[in-house]
Amino acid sequence: MSNSTMASRSWRLLVTAAAAGLLLAACGNSAESSTSSSAAAIGAEDGAGGVQPTGNVIATSGFDVARNGFAFQNYGNEGTPQNLDANAMWSLFGDQVCARIEGDTCTLAPTPEKWMKVQNDSMNGGHCFGLAGLAWALYKQEIDPNRYGAPEAGEMALEGNIPLQTDVAAVFVTQATEPTATDKITVTPNDAIEKMKQAWAAGQGYALAFFQIKNGEPTGGHAVTPVALEDRGEGKVGIVLYDNNFPKQPQVMVVDTAANTWSYSTAADPKNDPEAYVGGVDNPLELFPVTPMIGPQSCPFCAGGEQSQADGVGSTKKTVGSGSEFNYVYLNQEADASGITMSVTDTNGKPIPGAKPMAPLSGQSGAPPAMLVPKTVPFQIKIDGSKLQKPSNADLSIIGPGYSYGVDKFEVQPGDVDTVSFNPATNSISYDTKAGSAPDIVLSLDGATTSYDFLFGGLALPETGGKIGVKLDPAKQIVTASAEKSGPAEIDFVIGRVDEKSDEEFTSDPIPLEANESLIIEYGKWQGNGTSMPIGIDTNGSGQIQERLVESKPAS
Repeated sequence: MSNSTMASRSWRLLVTAAAAGLLLAACGNSAESSTSSSAAAIGAEDGAGGVQPTGNVIATSGFDVARNGFAFQNYGNEGTPQNLDANAMWSLFGDQVCARIEGDTCTLAPTPEKWMKVQNDSMNGGHCFGLAGLAWALYKQEIDPNRYGAPEAGEMALEGNIPLQTDVAAVFVTQATEPTATDKITVTPNDAIEKMKQAWAAGQGYALAFFQIKNGEPTGGHAVTPVALEDRGEGKVGIVLYDNNFPKQPQVMVVDTAANTWSYSTAADPKNDPEAYVGGVDNPLELFPVTPMIGPQSCPFCAGGEQSQADGVGSTKKTVGSGSEFNYVYLNQEADASGITMSVTDTNGKPIPGAKPMAPLSGQSGAPPAMLVPKTVPFQIKIDGSKLQKPSNADLSIIGPGYSYGVDKFEVQPGDVDTVSFNPATNSISYDTKAGSAPDIVLSLDGATTSYDFLFGGLALPETGGKIGVKLDPAKQIVTASAEKSGPAEIDFVIGRVDEKSDEEFTSDPIPLEANESLIIEYGKWQGNGTSMPIGIDTNGSGQIQERLVESKPAS
């Protein structure tokens, strides 16, 4: 349901779900040894800022920052660039993301569309991962540069260049998918130096990712392209970088080989001033081989067991898989940047065995805004506004293989701590707050031939708070919505259905509910084409319809 009312009600959720990453495409020239000036060797231009090359080159990939790096700066979502679209998703993951294919047009199934919107939201903090990987791929001629209107990256314009914008976004999101994420190598600074030498000697390259550590958590992730090594004397080695925050200006990460530490000054978000980054064994570096970044990706949000042919950004078609053992939990970028934090525990508030925090290469707060949770485990999410200075809106998304659940557009006040609970065994989600709010509860369910998405809204909780819950029964094709502790209320809903022939959408009028009543919708009996939707009210909590309503016609 690509253009549904659900989308208009703000499906912007974070992402990022993802480990740190960046990629470059491999091939081509072997590494060179030299005693020449670093600045001359890697294309420094006048007016460069930051730490600049000053030593003698001891190894180089041949990448010229001024020519082979992009001339424009890393960017977020300001100016509404073209990020992922349906065609980019189709190229990355193949037919399995499409609910319907007509000629050269893919209509995304609801869960792939949700994942796409989450990932696009996560790019608000920058596109560093995509820029670093794509620049290297162009340098190695793994991708034809003429598709972006120029023979070299340094001559390409970003504004109005839709193919370039889309491919930067496509490479960016591979930090969250296989094989890119699983081919990542976590290394000490000294090991990183040796890995780079070996890769360049073989005509290959890496993207280099790193983080700050704040309150014990990785944050402010950034990704760059390492292009050369220089001897700075006294046991110091400079890793010369194309940092997309500083176009045409080579930068240097300094490694103290005796202490096995690294230091660098940059900004994860190009809109912010540079900050000091430091690390070592306790905050290592991450290297991503480039080739997987531009190739097809396995689809973690597609139902397991499926396979598809895909070619990625610049590769030949290959078979890719689907499915995941995890549910991905995301807090949207705006909420993360405002200071809202997210913690995920079991239903008793205890840590979840096997759960993994994920710090995307655009995260901005002190806590990772994404988590991986084993998909069979019930859990709760605390949305904490203790650090807020003023109210902020938040969106929360849970995405699994073939389904998604979320809470959209809920306002978090300074000091508030709201709770979202999810139980995969009962396919249920609830939102509990001690303050007034009017969120949307959103779900999607992808099927082999027919897929659905659902939105429940229009229900304003009182100032004293309340609880909203939605439960999906895929076997009976029933969805139930309830509002506890809220008194008499009204609720409306939107249901979208997409199959191999058409898209259908039903938008209801407001439906009154008394306290502790539930609305039951038999969506599987809906015939579409402007017909009514079978609905009823559960008045006693039995899960059965006691009061059959006159079948609701679509809202006019």
